[in-house]
Amino acid sequence: MSIRSYALPILAALALLPSGLGARQASTPTAAADSAPAIQAPETGLRRFMVVRTFPAGALAGLDATAKKAVNACNSTHGVSWVYSYANADKTKTFCIYDGPSEQAIRDAATGNKIPVDYIVEIPVVLKPQ
Repeated sequence: MSIRSYALPILAALALLPSGLGARQASTPTAAADSAPAIQAPETGLRRFMVVRTFPAGALAGLDATAKKAVNACNSTHGVSWVYSYANADKTKTFCIYDGPSEQAIRDAATGNKIPVDYIVEIPVVLKPQ
């Protein structure tokens, strides 16, 4: 098994930890980021997934409230909820947390939204450092 196959579920689990429990971020004056919220477990009948995506440079520049509303509306037709996302510094790679009934529903929502999917990892277990 490759390091990548071990690391992804661990990174996914860390992504679900309440703020302050995961890896510490360096504070820099040029990097502005929202902290990840502490979130509830998925509703009964739903599962949690991490969706990894690669975008061309600048593709996320137009992701405003209107675009997010349209994404969420499409997602809801597939029974999918966008929980939150992380992005790398240049916003070409995202690590998105979604709740949905199945991996296929997540893929169908992405297709409906015309957004890429590199791969999806189900993340059913949260590991805490304590």
